[in-house]
Amino acid sequence: MKRIVVIGGGSGGVMFSNRMRREYSPDDLEIVVIERSEKHFYQPAFTLVVFGLDEPKNLTRPVKDLFFEGITLMHDEAVKIDAANNKVITGKSGELYYDYLVIATGAKLIFDETEGLKESLDADKNVFTFYNLNGAIKLRDKLKDMDGGTIVSSVCEMPIKCPAAPMKFIMMAEDTMRLKGLRNKFKFIFTTPMPAVFSREPYASKLNAIFASRGIETVANFTPSEVDHEKGVLKDFGGKEVKFDLLSITPPHGGEFVIENSENVGDAAGWVSCDKHLMVSKKFANIYGIGDATDFPTSKTASGIRKQAKVLVERLKADMKGEVSDAKYDGEIICPMLTKYKRVMFAHFNYEESMSPALESYSNWVLKAHMLRPLYWNLMLNGLV
Repeated sequence: MKRIVVIGGGSGGVMFSNRMRREYSPDDLEIVVIERSEKHFYQPAFTLVVFGLDEPKNLTRPVKDLFFEGITLMHDEAVKIDAANNKVITGKSGELYYDYLVIATGAKLIFDETEGLKESLDADKNVFTFYNLNGAIKLRDKLKDMDGGTIVSSVCEMPIKCPAAPMKFIMMAEDTMRLKGLRNKFKFIFTTPMPAVFSREPYASKLNAIFASRGIETVANFTPSEVDHEKGVLKDFGGKEVKFDLLSITPPHGGEFVIENSENVGDAAGWVSCDKHLMVSKKFANIYGIGDATDFPTSKTASGIRKQAKVLVERLKADMKGEVSDAKYDGEIICPMLTKYKRVMFAHFNYEESMSPALESYSNWVLKAHMLRPLYWNLMLNGLV
């Protein structure tokens, strides 16, 4: 009997494993998932928590409850992939052999590459990140107490999970203070290491217009080198400085240690090196990547992972039969951008083209704020959509 080992029990690991289990009984295919965490987080709602639009209790579930019966879950950590010998070395359980390996390790936040970042976050004073749930809660509480000052949203470097999220924050923060009647007491700044707010049209032009009309300043080509929470100053490598009273920062992202520790599996940043359409490793024919862990040149989002899981199942089904599937991932993602209360714009695109107009709507808001979370828990993770 063939064995598929999946490293990671996040969105990619769960969506793929459950879809694959529906295709094969446990008597025909063994699926083993290695996941070190006991909790699974619905990360797309972290920004909703910041603005009181969702509750933290709704965003976590036990990992063990997410997998279908017949999938073996190992609470362990993969520390090395010995691809030449088809085995994964784990922290507690020794070596695990595989016929096929699916890497779904996600993206980790890196706090020690930017001077002063970790210390500033630990101070719980004026620097926060909503890229983890505890940080989102702290940022929510800080925003409630503010009655004036400069609020900055900053991206350290790309790529990151949900690249529109830092923009969502600054737009929602501006609208929050406007609704409170405090807009004239605040200044709002968005910094990005990129040359523009967003890379895709028509969404880039729309966002530029929103920022301009609402007085949100953009500082482009700004790569943070140092955070000083005592002085309230963010510095970049070029010598520029941005002052803040509150800084929402997006730390650098990278691949997990297991990728860095495994020969020929990933690149220098720890992203799994895969064909962007076929999802197979560029070096090993029986290793595949999915989700945030990969070097796919598209946004790292749950919507993208949903599409990838479908393709990966079809390709592996064919591969196990000695055939070749024509299923390909085209880079499609959908990113719901909260632009203000009760308005959301969907950025929908693939590798080649944009697939939706740049329109803000209330119906999009209803989908994002009220429908996507139950859709994720009940349908997406179960491979039903």
